[in-house]
Formats: sequence, structure tokens, C-alpha cells
Amino acid sequence: MESIIQRFADYFCSVKFDDLPAEVVHKAKMLTIDLIGVALPGTRMDFPQIAIDYLSSLEGVRQSTIFGVREKVPALHAALVNGISSHALDMDDGYRYGGVHAGVAVIPAALALGEAKNLDGKRFLLAMVMGYEIINRISKAMNPSHLGRGFHTTGTIGSLGAAAACAVILGLDNRQMAHAIGMSALQSAGLLQILTDGAMVKPLHPGKAAMAGVLSAEFALRGAKGPVIALEGQKGLFKAMADEVNVDHLFDGLGTEFYISGQYIKFHAACRHIHPTIDGLLSVMRDRQLKFQDLDSIDITTYPVAVSFCGSKDLPDTPEGAKFSLAFSSAMAAYFGDAGESRYTQATVMNEEIRSLAARVTSGTSERWEKAYPRERGAGLKIRTRKGEILTIDVPLPNGEPENPASDEDFIRKFKQNVTDLNPDAVQKLLDVIQHLEQHSLADLTQAVTTALNA
Repeated sequence: MESIIQRFADYFCSVKFDDLPAEVVHKAKMLTIDLIGVALPGTRMDFPQIAIDYLSSLEGVRQSTIFGVREKVPALHAALVNGISSHALDMDDGYRYGGVHAGVAVIPAALALGEAKNLDGKRFLLAMVMGYEIINRISKAMNPSHLGRGFHTTGTIGSLGAAAACAVILGLDNRQMAHAIGMSALQSAGLLQILTDGAMVKPLHPGKAAMAGVLSAEFALRGAKGPVIALEGQKGLFKAMADEVNVDHLFDGLGTEFYISGQYIKFHAACRHIHPTIDGLLSVMRDRQLKFQDLDSIDITTYPVAVSFCGSKDLPDTPEGAKFSLAFSSAMAAYFGDAGESRYTQATVMNEEIRSLAARVTSGTSERWEKAYPRERGAGLKIRTRKGEILTIDVPLPNGEPENPASDEDFIRKFKQNVTDLNPDAVQKLLDVIQHLEQHSLADLTQAVTTALNA
């Protein structure tokens, strides 16, 4: 019987750019805008700066662009660093049925290798769509069990999508592609311990996944043969990393339903599990014209995964930790009126007014939200004002989900808000290149990025 990886590889090798529906190509371009829009400001954060400083100092063949660095570096290094920078803000796209962020693994890998090989935008977009396809399908099949075991899906399954995308970039045949994906499975890694200990380096997960994709595809091109039953084998990834796998999700609709269409984008710089709470709280405050000082307490009910990720009763002491605190992010959003990246500073984390309200935020699970997850990724809020009013709201899905979609204008607005310090003309040129990427080379894209950062 043909292995799961081989079946994916056979399909990926059969698809051409012209086979992709126009709306799928458009979504891929919008997600590229979104990813680069969070990666560019991400380069200025502490951990990406450490990665940039170290890897840009190493000698090697000059192939690919690290965002924020003029000199090119080996494709492996560019994939790693750009993957790190893309996840640093915690505003990258995701897929709720898989609990995974495909873009931060796939796009940096495909872009780095595609630039190194002087390829065009069509090949990149095709590779991107195929990478999202395998990540989202495998993640959906393995979750929620995989997350429940303590694995960070973006790191563990991200490597497979990055490898598939890089295999498309290199034009590997179906056997070579299967070996590349199998090798990437050997490098699957990512622990959710990072949420409570060492959150600063959480972006290492997608960075290493992107790097593993480049490495695996290049090795396969040169004749290396990886394990093609790395998923379902007796000692494979499924048995090692999940208690339950729904294999029906792997190939259902393959070729007719493109899973990239199911991506959400984020409008808050916090863990996605917090977004329905922030959306609901800000909606009530707008509708009732409430100020921060009017709030007495907030009671949140949501689904178990959200509480597991973000429901700690301990208040955070770092900006990275604050992004995974339901209590603190909710109080902070009420204080500022938003939860953008610029709000997550050390001064904000130590703000006594915010911490005081955060201490009066409670969170727990309810049967209603548990049964609905992941079809719904919602939260219910009971807000008590200082006047004694009780205000309630249910938010089944946060903004940016396919059922509650972001418009093209939303994508562009978010992009521009994240790069306000860059030259507007250079930013518009970059947007124009991405929006017409099928007519451009990847060199055009990376040059537009470099120009925007240095104009």
C-alpha cells in the first residue's frame, strides 16, 4: 500500500500553477503580504536580533535575503532567521482546525530557496499552496491529541510543509519529494513548555521547521532517501506524538478543496485563543461607551485548549508571557482599546492599573464551548461594571476567520500599520510586487523588501 507521504508527494507533483483556482492564488498572495508585514517589524525584536546578528556574521555562499540585512546569506540561514522573525510578533496566520501556523514555516523556506534558485513568483505560489496543504491536513488529523501531548504543531508539522514547498521549488520528482518530506519528519520538534518557560525563543520552532524544509529538499535532490512511512510507521510520528489520529482528514477533498482557503489572520498580537475574548470585550466597551475605569471584573468561559494555553492565574512578568495570558491581554486591551504589538512592552506588563484589573479576570471552561471546538473557537464574557451592571456577550469566532473574513483592505491596513516607520512609496512598491507576484521573480520581491527597509 502506498504510504501517506508518497500519496501526498504524488499529488503535489501532479499540480501545476495553472491548476490553482484564482481565489486560491489570491489568498496565497494576501497571506504573503500578511507574513512579510509581521516579519519586517519582527526583525527588530530581541530574539530575531540575536539570530540576525549571529547568522549574518557567518561566512557562506550569498544566496538569499535575511529581512533587515543588506548582504545575502546561505538559503538555510535565511529560512531560519526569517522564520524566527515572522513568528516574533505572534500575529501570523493560522488554521484553527489544526492549531497550527503554516505560513511561518512554509513562506520563509520557499522564499529563501526560490530566491537562491532564481525562480519566479508562480513557482513560489504553487509551492506555498502545497506546503499549506500538507501542514493543515496532517495537523487537523493529529489534533487536539497532538497539542494535548504538549507539542507545538507549528514546529512539529511545519517542517513537513516546508519540505513539501521546497521540493516543489526544486522540481523534485515524486520519489525524491517523498524522501524529502520523510527526512523533514525526522526533524519534527516543538514543545509547548515554551509557553511558560522561555517564551522569548518560541519563534525558534517555525525557524527550525523552515530550515529543515530547505535541508531535506536539498538532501533529497542529491540522492538522500528518507523514511516514506515516517508518519504511520510503528515508530513513526503519529504513534510518537499523538494518542489519536483521524486519517480521514488527510485526503478528504484533496485536489478540490485547498486548505489554504481556511487560514485566518490575526488582528491582535496575542495568542489566537485570546482573540474571541478581546473582540467581545472591545465590542461591549464600544457599544456601551465604557471606559477602562468603569470595569470591575471580567469572567471568561471558553474551550479547554484556550484555558490550557492561556488561562494561568499567575500574571506575566514579560511581554512574551503577556501574549499568552487571557487575564492580562484582556485587561490591557480594555486599557488601550487594542492589543497591538506596540502595547506589549515591559512598562505595560508592570502597569499597576492593568495588573489590578487582570487580577480580577477569571477564566474557565464550559460544555458549550468545549463541544463546539474547533468548529467554533469562541468565548463567553460576563463583564461587571463598577455600577453593578452585568453585561454579557458570546463570540463564537474571532475576527479574521474564513467565516468572519478579512477583506483585502483589512490585509493592507494591517500591513501598513505594522510598517509605519518605513518609506510609504517603498512600502507601496512592495505591496504592488506581491499583489502581482505571478508576473515577478522572487528577486523582485526580495529587492522590494530590502528597498523598503532601507529607503
